[in-house]
Amino acid sequence: MWWVGFETVTWTGEGGDPTWYETFEGKAKRGFCATCGSRLAAIDSDIPEIGINVTALDDTSGPDLVPIQASFRDNAVHWLPPVPETEHSTAG
Repeated sequence: MWWVGFETVTWTGEGGDPTWYETFEGKAKRGFCATCGSRLAAIDSDIPEIGINVTALDDTSGPDLVPIQASFRDNAVHWLPPVPETEHSTAG
């Protein structure tokens, strides 16, 4: 998955605000489209931003969407080339 972090988010899509499910009580929740069930967002208590699944955005061509960090790099599938010039995340 390709995520981008934002301090705040205003939901403007056709489906409106996501439906939220707590994945780890008091620690994390995930947001899904109420219409189609697509995974849209994540909020984790130890990360100050809301994570948005980039494929849920209308426009993914902005220069601010250049990857800067890759999680779980050591577990990546062999057929997918690594994201160049990124920091290695301590999360994976």
